[in-house]
Amino acid sequence: MFKRCGVVVQPYASVRALGRFLTATLTWLLILFSAARLIVPLAEPLAFGLVMLFATLGAVLGLLGLACLIYTPFAWLRAVVGSSGAAVVRVGGALSIEHSGDRSSFPLASLTSARLSSSGGEVALRTDDGDIIRVRLDEPGDAERLLGAIATGRARGTWSARLYDAPLPLGRRLFVGVAALVTLVCWAVIDLDVAISLGVVTGVAAWALAALLREGSGRRVLVVGHDGVSIRSDGGERFISFRSIERVDETCLGVELVLRGGEEVALTIVPPQLLRDPTETGLSMVLAEWRREHLLGLLRKRIGRDDPEAGGAGALLERRGRPAPAWRAALRCLMAEAGADYRTAKLTREQALAVLEDGGAPAELRIGAALALSSARDRATAERLRIAAEGCASCDVRIALEQAADGEVDEGTLDRALSGGGAAQTVLRSTAPAA
Repeated sequence: MFKRCGVVVQPYASVRALGRFLTATLTWLLILFSAARLIVPLAEPLAFGLVMLFATLGAVLGLLGLACLIYTPFAWLRAVVGSSGAAVVRVGGALSIEHSGDRSSFPLASLTSARLSSSGGEVALRTDDGDIIRVRLDEPGDAERLLGAIATGRARGTWSARLYDAPLPLGRRLFVGVAALVTLVCWAVIDLDVAISLGVVTGVAAWALAALLREGSGRRVLVVGHDGVSIRSDGGERFISFRSIERVDETCLGVELVLRGGEEVALTIVPPQLLRDPTETGLSMVLAEWRREHLLGLLRKRIGRDDPEAGGAGALLERRGRPAPAWRAALRCLMAEAGADYRTAKLTREQALAVLEDGGAPAELRIGAALALSSARDRATAERLRIAAEGCASCDVRIALEQAADGEVDEGTLDRALSGGGAAQTVLRSTAPAA
């Protein structure tokens, strides 16, 4: 915690969003004009209706673009001025700024850049959305302490970091290049306005193709829990259990996982642009390197351990093909003190907690332990159930543990969790967009 720091928050993310929206609006206006220029002359019987349709759509897009154009300078000025004042800065599950009763939070994984002022007393942190947080610190070593806390901080029991990929040479430049080329070629044989329209339509087709090829390569986040690592994106989640990783190799930009089946998974933690742009080095590189070192430590601590020995508790917790309600009832009977004698197998609370909190144990046994413990009403057990669920990198296993802690787990959630959450292979399934 850093008390009474001078903090300035500049919300540039909203300005960038407005800029993208304005660009998209102007692009669609150009596309609409080009389509009208090509289609209307070819459909003379429907020309009036088509003109009205294109005019209405053009008017709506024009009004949206005009409103965005008017508001953008005010949003930019607001971002430049920002909000400032003395505040308390905390680094826990997120970077929290408490100022005059208000609290702002920024996910640690979103903080991707840092710079130290020339005087050495102010650190400027930038999020991947463009927001800038300027923190004025009193002590010389506070900047490193702040970056160290950001690099190693955990959110709800898991550690996360942004993943990077090499930029694909497809996008707006492809759209502009194809459109310009087609326009120049067509201009030699047809009128300029028709040539421009053909160029725009062809460029849009190339842009759409580039978007399809780029699908799945959006923003990705790495999450490390007690059970494995999860690679999350807007397209879904890939979970890799620790037991399926044979070794970890250090690379210049991150780490590479070598799986037992021979597959190699590269995890790029250091932004590639840091190596290309000398002005972005310094604290940004320090933050990225510390994240990489922390990731290596987490992985090497977990990988190579012997398989968990659940012993008799593991045999008692197995599902054995039973429906979820029957499984839960049997496990609760095992935990009941009155139903156990010297001839009856008994599952103790300590045994169930040991399996629950072992991230290397199969998901089936951990969920079974949570079901067995769900009958306990003491606060300490409930807290340990919550911590075990939050420490899961696999979304499916986390949801199953949360449901099991409440005493109910539906068959669909259970099947998804058991199909990959505790297996040695990796799984890929759709999830909500990463945060």
